[in-house]
Amino acid sequence: MPESGFGGFGIGSGLRRHLRLVWAALRLSVLRALEYRVGFWTEAVVGVAWSLAGMAPLLVALEHRPDIAGWGAWEVVMLTGFYMIMSGAYASLLEPALFETMDKIRRGTLDYLLLRPVDSLVSCLVSAFQPWALLEVGAGMAVVLVAALRLEVDPSWAQLGSMLAVLVSGGVALYALGVFILSASFRAMQLQNLGFLLETVLSFGRWPIDVFRGPLRAVFTFVVPLGVMTSFPAAALLGRLGAQEVCGALVSALVLAISARLSWRRGLSGYTSASS
Repeated sequence: MPESGFGGFGIGSGLRRHLRLVWAALRLSVLRALEYRVGFWTEAVVGVAWSLAGMAPLLVALEHRPDIAGWGAWEVVMLTGFYMIMSGAYASLLEPALFETMDKIRRGTLDYLLLRPVDSLVSCLVSAFQPWALLEVGAGMAVVLVAALRLEVDPSWAQLGSMLAVLVSGGVALYALGVFILSASFRAMQLQNLGFLLETVLSFGRWPIDVFRGPLRAVFTFVVPLGVMTSFPAAALLGRLGAQEVCGALVSALVLAISARLSWRRGLSGYTSASS
């Protein structure tokens, strides 16, 4: 199948075409979801409640000790807010597209996406959304704001810039992990469980990265960078993140993104459609 390569995000008309595709796909998903408004708000509220319930183990731990690996109670609450932001982004923007694309690969009907005059990977990653899960992102932002007010945090522009940099790096890394799963789907058809596995692994992001030691900490910093997704943004806002950690987060996200892109191209080259 043809592949647009790394030029899919070209400047000018190419970039505008991709942005229009993303906006159209998101708008259609919202309109479909709003056809059943009770279900829309029920799913949204349940998602937020589920994420907040995940704070229970942390609160239990804080009842028996003054901190968790040097993180106080409201600092852990701030970290939980960033976890909700990342979890909501995954549930709304990435997970539905993964399952939709894997189903098309399994049935050999991916051609409908590949024949679009846009980058094939972008087309797959915007093939489905769950807009109600975006409420969890908003709730996470509110939790971060409340925690920052309780801690009387007064971040500098440098701290805010570092927070934004590592938050974007975490989002890029998360998408890269999703692309790796899609690439593997070309070889093994029944890989939906990997999507659920990724969601389960992401739940470790509720805990401060300082809890983990040795090889596990390295894995959760560079391979599956949970620390970059949740602990690093909170640490940046609290003024605990140095330039070395920010640069490491940016580099690791870039390496993961390039590796995922190459993996996608390799997997796509072996795709056999239903019409082949």
